[in-house]
Amino acid sequence: MKNLLNKVLLFSLVLVALGLSGVIAQSANAETLEVGESRSLGATVEVPITIRDTSYLTSGNFVISAPSTVGVTLKSFRPEPTFEDQKFRTRSTINNNALDLNFISMSGKEERLIGNKITVGYLVYELAPSFKAGASAELSLTSMNMKGRLNQDVIVTPMNGKIVRKMPVGDVVGNNKPTAAAAIRILQHLNKPITDREAFLSADVNGDGVLTQEDAQIILDYIAGKRTTFLAIQAKELDNAVLKSEYSEQVTAMNGRGPYTFKRVGTIPAGLTLNETTGEISGTPTRAQIYNFTIQVTDALGDSEKRMFSINVIDSNIMSVEKPLPINVKLNGTPELPTRVNVTYKDKTTGKEAVSWKPVDTSKIGTVIAKGMIGDTGFTVSVEVNVVSANYLNSIAIKYVQFLNLHTMEVDVATDVYKVTVNNTYNMHFEGDKKFSLISSNFPANSTVTFRMYDKYGNLLETKQHILQPN
Repeated sequence: MKNLLNKVLLFSLVLVALGLSGVIAQSANAETLEVGESRSLGATVEVPITIRDTSYLTSGNFVISAPSTVGVTLKSFRPEPTFEDQKFRTRSTINNNALDLNFISMSGKEERLIGNKITVGYLVYELAPSFKAGASAELSLTSMNMKGRLNQDVIVTPMNGKIVRKMPVGDVVGNNKPTAAAAIRILQHLNKPITDREAFLSADVNGDGVLTQEDAQIILDYIAGKRTTFLAIQAKELDNAVLKSEYSEQVTAMNGRGPYTFKRVGTIPAGLTLNETTGEISGTPTRAQIYNFTIQVTDALGDSEKRMFSINVIDSNIMSVEKPLPINVKLNGTPELPTRVNVTYKDKTTGKEAVSWKPVDTSKIGTVIAKGMIGDTGFTVSVEVNVVSANYLNSIAIKYVQFLNLHTMEVDVATDVYKVTVNNTYNMHFEGDKKFSLISSNFPANSTVTFRMYDKYGNLLETKQHILQPN
């Protein structure tokens, strides 16, 4: 009898321990309260509020605020049916451009949720004309409290939101959201090119620099609910690496929620490592051969995407090559590729080497990679060639006052250009009539400067190097 009582007592203690561990686990697991990042070119924008990584929910309250001085005004909150007296009763107030929201389950007890996320509703903002193209407004979460199973407090991880005055990813036609019309427009691209830079970048959802059927299919899959994100890894050619020489290249994620985590699938060159936080590949390769591998990126919401890359490790007298800047060329035109490039040899000396370039296909608008061979060294060089429908830079005029070492620079540009910088440091002054100017004594005579032209959304349109010689 005593043994039986001991067994019953032991069994009861186990049950209690399991129950407590469930409560502890519930309170220890962090739920993510996410305010979305939304883009819009219209007069309004909707921003979703989502609770992630949760199985049970009883009640909660939080405040979401936006700056009142940037032309973004919170007009209303639209709850999802679940939070509109279906499973939860929601009460909200708007004051000083902030939403104060409270909700509680209709039963007063926890509700079990299907899946690992639930959308609470949508913040509806009005965008004033003063909220200019390319501008952004941060949405901040404060005063967060959540209760889950058995009315226990749960840890809440905030994910602040953002509103950006840009075309939404996958929009293309100006509906302020991905639609089937956008996919159709991409399929029409070859016969009727998309020349607006903002629309082109919105359409290039896979980040490979050209518009293809794959981009259209990704948008259709998103609309159909087969995918929930446009997360992508930007396609690029990774430079050759030189045996026993330092190497560094950057892999970039796009269209997801940062921070990102990078992971390699396959073998990268011995001696190189992938920084899982930044996506940088760096180190000193120790074996010469071609390496093909895949990199996977995961964003803050747990979405993942992959892309294949290749690095050729060669044994060469050249240690590194100064990579040419991107080049613009008109549709069906011939790009002006450099005939010689600056190189650094293994003995640390520098020089110039001739380059022979392979033919470049400029029959489609987008970005193509020109590949060249440096003499008979085995070293290759690549440059981005942006195929465009029109020139963004028409002319450059330079005047020089020698005794003051004073340069006057003036550029004539296309109407799409809203900003011009010199060496990524100096902003040129808009003079009207498509002209920008800069007067400066900070450049030596006959030095080389780099002009960069941007559109009103902050997209880079063209990069051009120029020697400061008077016209």
